[in-house]
Amino acid sequence: MRKLSLFLTLLAATSLVNLRNGPLHFLLWLPKLLATALSPLLALASGLLALVGLRRRDWLLVGLGMGGTAVSLRHFLAIATPRHADMSVAFGPEWQKRLPPQIATRFSARPWQPLVYGEPRGQVWRNVRYGYNPDAGVPLYADILSPPAGVTPSGLGIIFIHGGAWRFGRRNISKFPYFRQLAGQGHLIMDIDYTLNPLGTIPGMVRDVKRAIIWLKAHATEYNIDPERIALLGQSAGGHLALLAAYTPNYVGWQPKNVAGDTSVRAVVSFYGPPDMIALHDDMVARFGSVLTDDVLEQVNGLLSRVREDTLVPVISDLVGEPLAERPDIYRLLSPSTYVDAGCPPTLLLYGTHDVFVDHLSAERLYKSLRQANVPVVYLPLPGCEHTFESVLPRVSPAAQTAVYHLERFLALMV
Repeated sequence: MRKLSLFLTLLAATSLVNLRNGPLHFLLWLPKLLATALSPLLALASGLLALVGLRRRDWLLVGLGMGGTAVSLRHFLAIATPRHADMSVAFGPEWQKRLPPQIATRFSARPWQPLVYGEPRGQVWRNVRYGYNPDAGVPLYADILSPPAGVTPSGLGIIFIHGGAWRFGRRNISKFPYFRQLAGQGHLIMDIDYTLNPLGTIPGMVRDVKRAIIWLKAHATEYNIDPERIALLGQSAGGHLALLAAYTPNYVGWQPKNVAGDTSVRAVVSFYGPPDMIALHDDMVARFGSVLTDDVLEQVNGLLSRVREDTLVPVISDLVGEPLAERPDIYRLLSPSTYVDAGCPPTLLLYGTHDVFVDHLSAERLYKSLRQANVPVVYLPLPGCEHTFESVLPRVSPAAQTAVYHLERFLALMV
């Protein structure tokens, strides 16, 4: 019993740790994801062990159980508490009155419930070709989830851009229960693949996202959406691409080469996408510099600077991947924060404060810049949470459910 209680307490305690040492932090990444996702269960289990210790007069077991319970409850209560201050700042004190009643009745009632289950199933179209990337010479595909039968379409179409460090990952419309939750509120979900590195560059990936925007607008009638009501939703690298695409509507250098159309969007949501590539580079070097080999750094720099063939602007057309210290302009061009102005769409930022890869302070700086530009923006920092916090056990995770609780309200305001 003592060993079990000690293990649960140590697991729960990882939610308190935010190491600046990258390799050590990375080793704690998975335990922290489990500890935060299972915090209610850890609190319950530790509490039961404390009661067992009390019954046996085993004061060490009591102490361990109470410690594990306290730490787990601390994290749980910090996460699963309704926080609407930013909603009021972004959309006014009476923002809840603007929520469409037919959607609001299908919201999550609380930021957390013991288990998310029973989401209605909508129709799924798989392997829908939405475009072609001429630079890589590859077709582009998406999976599409429509609202279930009997649910009135909201008119909102959501394009989801997966993460994976711009190099990995693929579409998977069945991955997240919140896809079904949002479809159950009348929204359409379009989960896209895009051209990954090394075949694609970051500008090319943004253009793939814009191809998806143009395609969905062209097929709005077919899928029962309003072409003026399209939102981008991305996680990690996909969050970066979502922000970059949303903040560069119809910018000549960022438009697709082989298709024409309006690429403006109604809103954008970023799950821990890096807003500032210079800050990301500097933070990664500071955290992981001792283990980053020259080859890894060369690949990272190459990914960021391979825009010579894309020629965003003439001044960078001759770049061949020089160090950041010598040519920071390319990093700025690939940073969503560079393009902040009053024309940016409403934005929702969801970031863990213990993210091993993306410092939440960069999101806080983006939030402040958007506020100064009078852009409606909601920033939700999730205390103690890690990168990919919404991907681990999302049906029970307080962080995942709390994020969706705010996400669904934000998106309903876009209808």
